[in-house]
Amino acid sequence: MEMTGNKCAGCRKKTCTGCYLAGQIHNEKEKNAVFPMDFEPEESTGLGLVFDVGTTTIAGLLWDLGKKEQLAAKAIVNPGRFAGSDVISRISYVRECTENRQRMQRILVDKLDEMAGQLLEGIRDEGWKKDRNSKERIKRVVLVGNTVMCEFLLGVSVEGLARAPFHKAYEGCVGKRGSELGFSFLKEARITVLPAIEGFVGADALAVHTYIKHKDNQRYALAVDIGTNGEILLFGDGQDYACSAAAGPALEGAAVYQGMGAVTGAIEEIKLAGSFPREDIYCKVIGGAKPKGICGSGLVDALAVLLKLGVVEANGYLRSADEARKAGVREQICRRIVVSEGEKRFLLTNADNPVYITPEDIRQLQLAKGAIRAGIEILLQKEKIKKDDIAHLYLAGAFGSYIKIESAVEIGLLPDIPQERITHVGNCAGTGALMALLSGKIIEEMEADAGQIRHIELAKEESFQEYFMQAMALKRI
Repeated sequence: MEMTGNKCAGCRKKTCTGCYLAGQIHNEKEKNAVFPMDFEPEESTGLGLVFDVGTTTIAGLLWDLGKKEQLAAKAIVNPGRFAGSDVISRISYVRECTENRQRMQRILVDKLDEMAGQLLEGIRDEGWKKDRNSKERIKRVVLVGNTVMCEFLLGVSVEGLARAPFHKAYEGCVGKRGSELGFSFLKEARITVLPAIEGFVGADALAVHTYIKHKDNQRYALAVDIGTNGEILLFGDGQDYACSAAAGPALEGAAVYQGMGAVTGAIEEIKLAGSFPREDIYCKVIGGAKPKGICGSGLVDALAVLLKLGVVEANGYLRSADEARKAGVREQICRRIVVSEGEKRFLLTNADNPVYITPEDIRQLQLAKGAIRAGIEILLQKEKIKKDDIAHLYLAGAFGSYIKIESAVEIGLLPDIPQERITHVGNCAGTGALMALLSGKIIEEMEADAGQIRHIELAKEESFQEYFMQAMALKRI
């Protein structure tokens, strides 16, 4: 893990063995995809692969194209993190010289090749296991990801994404033989990189758009895919909109003092337990193990609980123990506010297995939620509607699968609308990509839609800073 300013670019620790992100990522990708009712896959044979290449994580899905069944799934940390935890750092790295751009592509291609082999090894179906030619029967591979990741994989220049106005470097779908892109294990496969919309709104956002369009193509539906590069889609009245919000990696467990991915030992949920006045903090840890750190969903819960208790103010200020007592916070909660390494911290767990929330952690979350919420507000502004006009909000992405809706609303990450209008849809970017793997008509539809969706560049919007500052507040809005 690269160290920047004597601290890890991912977790800000002075010493780091991989931000705990290098372990097996806890996810629900082992579940078979649920397609929209109107989706009709085409007849085919052999094996197919989908790779969802995110800034922080990469997911791989192996499918039987004939039976339309998932055979294996895997998720790993994106190896490009050596150049920084965010896309801007990585763009700067590849722009330094041609060798760096080639190295970034080589690292990604080699990792996808390796994943493909591991996915084949992970097949449980005895028929495929006995087939020694399974490798050659991987006929199609569909790649989806944000624009930066797709351009890295294609080995093209990212100059268009280096400065405003931001522009993608490729148009429509790009189809190549694996060998043309440097694949070895997948050298005979047909690789299809799905279209980006524009700027930083990439193929992953288009795949989400395709899924939601087929699932619920109603006016004023909103889709929010929360990740390091948050993407927001609004289905308007005759015009659809998309924007990208640079949320940073905090919501995926990085850039946080004890942040980690959703792996065993991560606090994934926090709530108050017990009866008043003896309520106390309860932490749910993945795998039932001793707590090692906190992932994104736990961080959102923590802020919502601390806000409710009065430990954290709406502006993000973490009160000292004395300040909290004066504000009427219960003594057993005040005792959790400590000073360690010269800064205030809130102890979420116990002294034997301490996991803390720090002022900088709160700040990182504020920056992330500020960017995402400002993006939502600007798209609503473009369509001249208010939050109450939102017909339905679809919460997408790996992080979106686990976030507690009431906590996200409590801190203002999501609009304060009736919760029955907010639905988790999980990794629908992956599902949209699977639809493309299984249907050539979907690929044609995606190419057409990519040119029709109106891309909004937040940095050029005069109202962005105003919305961003308002959204920094930890409150329902």
